[in-house]
Order: sequence, then structure tokens, then C-alpha cells
Amino acid sequence: MTFQFRAAEPADRPALFRLFENAFGAPADPRIWEWKYDRNPNPAPSAVALLDGEVVGFYGGWGTRYRGREGNRPGVAAVDVMTEPAVKTLGLHGLFAGLGEAFCGLCREAGIPFYFGFPNERHRLAGERILGYVSVEPAAEWTRPVGLPGLLGRIRRRLRSARAGASFSAAHDPLAEELNARPGWRTDRSRAVLNWRFSPHADASYRVVELLDPRGASSACAALRVVEDRALLVELQVRDEESGALADLLDAAEEALAGTAARRLVLRAPAWSRLTRRAVEEFGFAPAPSDCHFEVRPLDPSFDAVSEARAFDYRFLDHEIF
Repeated sequence: MTFQFRAAEPADRPALFRLFENAFGAPADPRIWEWKYDRNPNPAPSAVALLDGEVVGFYGGWGTRYRGREGNRPGVAAVDVMTEPAVKTLGLHGLFAGLGEAFCGLCREAGIPFYFGFPNERHRLAGERILGYVSVEPAAEWTRPVGLPGLLGRIRRRLRSARAGASFSAAHDPLAEELNARPGWRTDRSRAVLNWRFSPHADASYRVVELLDPRGASSACAALRVVEDRALLVELQVRDEESGALADLLDAAEEALAGTAARRLVLRAPAWSRLTRRAVEEFGFAPAPSDCHFEVRPLDPSFDAVSEARAFDYRFLDHEIF
């Protein structure tokens, strides 16, 4: 039995939808695939596996750019990894390994230094054993009850105004420039990318909050998604992470949740970040269980992906299911 591997093409989409339903037991949502792959402003390669001309595997690439003081590099997250169940007894290990290596090769050709993902425990162990994944840390999550905005926050915010809406405004642009130039790495925070990321797709919708300084520029921002009784802080950024803007932003975010079923705020952010430290020490956030790991797969030998990934400032927005 011989598998063939190549880059995914638009004409593969009907076969991929059939594969998706066979692999996951539910139909793929064309709206999500159109948003994830077709409208992404930073497209990335994906790989398919073929057996006798039929698509039997897929390794999806959700494109981005890695931004930081050290550079501006193409990036990608691995998503929608799936294989045909009927093929499992015929050589799943060879299929998965070959498909993963084909994806790695396509990413290297695109100049991507590493790819990342948030697999659960079972997929993490398989990826580390077969594909060379490296675990950076359990994807850290932090939570606190939703409460009324504090008086101190309202007094402070007399010097700042909060804007809530469905998208990021031009006021975000100076903040994006600062975020994209910070030490370490993060995915692209430019306005165009964020407005694509938080555009409605399928059943996902978001509430964007921008905190504006007296000049009308954004000093902090958040994007919230309510899932049952949880308000996910899918994005949370502050220009000066030691300033009072973080308190004001959390107050404004909670005000934007009025009328929803949200009872808890949930943040995903690395434990080492200053923002996380303040969220825990000053604003009542506590560690929450996480069902996935932040993992990387090094691709470029000249790029120390494992070391650099430990300075990767991830959020929920970097995981496409949120």
C-alpha cells in the first residue's frame, strides 16, 4: 500500500468534507472552512494524503504571521488533522507520519520556522512520538467570577472612554504596532487580521472592547465570546501592562457582558506574562483546568523554535475553535 502526499487544492474541498464526516461523525460546516482557509489574510499550506487517487488524510494549515521585536515571519497552526477511519487498519502510523512530514515540507518551503497547535493529551503524545512535537507547557487558563464593575475602575475611566462593537477601529492601529514590536513572539495583531479573526463565522460571534485614551488612541483591547456561562477573553491586550488600563479594560469588558448568561471570565495566557501575573495578584483570577498543551514542531534548524516558543504570548484567539 502506497500513499501519495501533496499540497491541498481548492478542488479537494468536496472530498475533504466527506473525509471530515467520516472522521468526526458530523458534517463539516462550509462557512467555517470558508472563513478559516479562504478569507484568511495570511494563507498557509495544507497537505492531503491520497490512496488510489482518493483523499484519505488532511493536515490543515491555519496561517498567521509571527510578530515581535526579533522579526516578522510567516507562521501557521496545525488544524483539522484527520485520516480516513477505514484506512486505520491498513497502516495508520505510516499515513499519519507521511502526512505530517509532507505538511512540514510544505511549511519549510514557505519559510515558516515552526508550527504550533493546542492538542489534547492523546494527540499530544501521538504527535511527540511520531512527528517530533515539543511540549512548551500546558495551555494556561485563568478564571474569575463575573462581578459588577468597581467604583475605582469607573473613576479611573473618566480619563478614558470605552468603545464596544463588533470590530476593531482605526484607533487600534498604534496599539497593534506596539504589540507587534514587543520582545518575544505573538501572532499578528494588526487591525485587518483581527477583524477577519473576529468576523462572525458559523455560530461564533464576538464583542470587541477598546479602551481609548484622551487622544482617541486605543490603550487596551479585549474580544469576548460567551459560551454558555463562560465569557472567554479570546483577546486581551494592554499597551502598558503595569498601568491602571488593565483594571479599566476588565471593567469595560464586564459591562459589555450585560444581559448575557456569562458568570465567569476565562483568560488563556502564559503563566510567565506580566498581564497574567497582575490578573492573578490584583484582579481575582485563579488557575483553571486546561485540556490541551501548547506544542510546537521545529522546522528551520537555524531558528531555536523551542526556546523562542517559551516567549510566545498566546491567547484563545490562536486556537481556531474559539
